[in-house]
Amino acid sequence: MSSKGNTETEAFELIEGHYLVGNQGIYKVQEFLGEGAFGKVAKCSKLGSQEMYAIKIITHVEEGMEEFESMKLIKALDPDENHLIKMYECFSFQNMICLVFEILEESLEDFLNKNKCKATPLTYVRAIAQQMFQALQALKSIGVVHCDIKLDNIMFADKQSLKFKLIDFGLALETEELSTDTDVKIDIQVNPFRAPEVILGLPLDESVDMWALGMVLACVYRGNYIFPPKSEYETDKAEHRTGLRCRA
Repeated sequence: MSSKGNTETEAFELIEGHYLVGNQGIYKVQEFLGEGAFGKVAKCSKLGSQEMYAIKIITHVEEGMEEFESMKLIKALDPDENHLIKMYECFSFQNMICLVFEILEESLEDFLNKNKCKATPLTYVRAIAQQMFQALQALKSIGVVHCDIKLDNIMFADKQSLKFKLIDFGLALETEELSTDTDVKIDIQVNPFRAPEVILGLPLDESVDMWALGMVLACVYRGNYIFPPKSEYETDKAEHRTGLRCRA
C-alpha cells in the first residue's frame, strides 16, 4: 500500500476521545462535525482550557500545507473586523496536517436545509451582504481572491446577532496569480456559483468572488439555486437565457 493510502487510513481511524498534539497545546476530539475528500473536521477541547476549537484534519500533507499557505495570505487582516475565519495554529500529527480554527455555528447550506429551502427573511440577506462585502473589500485591499465562495463557506458566527464569517481559503490566490495563470480557471469555483468569465475562459480578477457572492445571496433569499448545479453547460445556458453574461 502506498504512503498516501496509509495516510488516509490513519486519519479516518481517529475517533472521539483521541488526542491531537499541537504546538500550542493538546486537543481532545469531542465529536466530528463533518468530512470530505480532504479528511475531517473535529470539534476539540484544549487540555487546561474551557475553549472549544474546530480542527480541520487534512490527510494529504501537500494539500494541507497549501491551505496553510493560503491562510498566511490573510494574516495581516483582523478576522473579526473583516468577518474572516480565525486560525490559531497549524501542526503536523501522525502524517496529517491539522489546522486549528475558531469554532463557528452552522453554514448557510445547513441553515437552508434545516429550513427546508424556504425563502429567507431580508434581514438575514442584508446582514450577509453587508458583512461579506466587507470581507471581500478587505481581501481586495491585500490582493487576494477567495475563489470558492458558496453556501458551505459562509457560516454563522453568532446566529442571534446575525454575525457571519467567510471560511475555507484552500483555493485562495493572489489576484496577480489569478490574472496570469491560464490553467487556474478549471480549479476554482463550483457550479452554480461559477462566474461566466471562468466558464468562458476570459481574463479573471477579484470580480469572480463578487459574482459568487451574488449567487449566494440569491440562493439564500429564494431558498434554492438560481442556476442549475449540474454542469458548466447547464449553468452557461441558464445565464444566457437570463441575460446574466459578462461582457468581453
